Amino acid sequence: MVILPDYYRGIFITPTDPGLGDHIKKYSHSYLEPDIDRVLNFARSRGAKIFGSIGTCWGSYLVVKLSALPDFKAGVSMHPSHPKMMMLFEESEEDAYKQIDCKQLFMSAGNDHETTHLGGLAEKVLGDKITIEEFPDMVHGWTMRADLSDTKNKRDVDRAVHLYLEFFKNNM
Repeated sequence: MVILPDYYRGIFITPTDPGLGDHIKKYSHSYLEPDIDRVLNFARSRGAKIFGSIGTCWGSYLVVKLSALPDFKAGVSMHPSHPKMMMLFEESEEDAYKQIDCKQLFMSAGNDHETTHLGGLAEKVLGDKITIEEFPDMVHGWTMRADLSDTKNKRDVDRAVHLYLEFFKNNM
């Protein structure tokens, strides 16, 4: 079963829009908890017993938070932005990692935050719970906004899809 909640409730904002930071600040984990509970209860009512989560950009913030819940078995973050989100919310990235109790896959673009790369804070705290795949030729947002007519972009998007499918297959 795949569920794709609309946490922004239909509001669309791009990374270049003015007021992005203020917009994101509205969607803290505590603000989204009632939505998360509704989604999990819905899934459980349909027979789900274990969960995985996948997020791009700011969605990695929820992946990290959800990965602390006991029913979650795997989390995937593509071009993760949770370090910046946690700074906005004045939360400790290290403490969030310490709460994670399931396998993680981070797929970081060349210009993503250093804590999400090999040798960064995520790897130091999570140890064997994390696999980090780096995409040095890509820039933040590549899995969602890359021009797939460019052979490098297509190569790396295809690789990312393969990696997360295998990751979920092996960890769920």
